[in-house]
Amino acid sequence: MVTIKKIAREAGVSLATVSRVLTNSRPVRPELHERVMNVAHELGYVPNTAARALVKRRTDSIGVVVNNLHDPFFHDLIRGFEAGAAQTDYNVVFCSAMSRARQLKQRYVRYLSNGVVDGIILYASYDSDEAVVRELHASEFPFVLIESSVEGVKTNNLLIDNEGGTYNAVRYLHRFGHQRIAYIAGPVDKHICVERLGGYLKAMKNLCLPIDKEQVCYIQNGYSDGYGIMERLLSLPQAQRPTAVLCYDDAVASYAIRFAMEKGYRVPEEISVMGFDNQTILPDGYRGPSITSVSQPLYDIGFDSMILLTQILRGEKEGTVINRYQTHIAEKETVTYLKKDE
Repeated sequence: MVTIKKIAREAGVSLATVSRVLTNSRPVRPELHERVMNVAHELGYVPNTAARALVKRRTDSIGVVVNNLHDPFFHDLIRGFEAGAAQTDYNVVFCSAMSRARQLKQRYVRYLSNGVVDGIILYASYDSDEAVVRELHASEFPFVLIESSVEGVKTNNLLIDNEGGTYNAVRYLHRFGHQRIAYIAGPVDKHICVERLGGYLKAMKNLCLPIDKEQVCYIQNGYSDGYGIMERLLSLPQAQRPTAVLCYDDAVASYAIRFAMEKGYRVPEEISVMGFDNQTILPDGYRGPSITSVSQPLYDIGFDSMILLTQILRGEKEGTVINRYQTHIAEKETVTYLKKDE
C-alpha cells in the first residue's frame, strides 16, 4: 500500500507538505503541489477515505434507503438519484430494505447516520416507517423524505399527488364511456395506497357512479394477485361485471391483463385496464399491450432529492422544503371507448 511517507520520500518534501496537498487543508506553493500530485499519481496512491472523513468531519457521501432496490418500480427513481449525484461532488451509498422490514430499515439508517454519510434520502411509504422517520428527525441528522409525511414532524418532503392521480384516472375512464369501473387497491398499511383508493372513491362519488363492494378489491400477497382478482371480476354476472379496471400500480395491471388475455378477452376492446406509475420495466416478462397509466415523475423526484439534500448540506437551503409533484395520464394501448351495447 502506498503511504504518504513514501510519497514524501519520492517527492523530497516533508510529511506535512504531502498531507496539506492531499487534504487541501492549507495552501502549498504551486510547484510543490504539482510535484506531490505527480508522485502520488505515479505511485498509484489511493486516499484513505475513512481517515480523511475523521479529519474533515464529513464523508462527502449521501445515503439512499429504499424498499426493494430490485423492484422494477424503482428503476426511474434510481436513474434520477444517479443523475442528480452526477451533478454534485457527493458519492452515493444505496441500501435496500424489504418493504415492511422496519427493523432492517432502521438498522440501515442508524448505520449510515453514524458517520458513514453526511445526509440520507429515505423512501418511506409504509406506515411502519413512521418510527424510523421520527428517530431520524429527533437525531437532527440531515435527510430528505420521499413519499411520506409524519404528523407533527417537520421534514423535507417530496410527495406525489396520489389522490389526484386516481381521481383523474376515473374521470379519464368515464370520458371513454365507462361507468362500471372496478378498482384493485394496494396494501392498506401503505399510505400512498390509501391516498390512491381515496381518489378513486372521491371521483366515483362526484361522478355519481355506483361503487360496488365486489368491484373494490385489495392486494394481499403481491402484485401477482392482480391475476386472481381479475379472474373474480370477470366472473361476475354480466350486469355487474366492470367494463374497466383501474389498478393501484402498473405491475398489478400487468397481471390483470395477463389473465384477461389468457382467457380470450380482448384488451381494451372488451375490458379496459389502467395502471399507476407509468413504469419503464414491468415484472416477469410482461408482453401485453403497453399500459395506459397515471404517470408520476419518478426520475425528477430522484434527481431533485439529490440536489435538494446537497443544497441543505452546503447550507444553501434554509427552512423546511415540501414539494408536491402532479401526475398526468400516459395514454397508451389498454383503454378504449365502451361499446354502446355494454
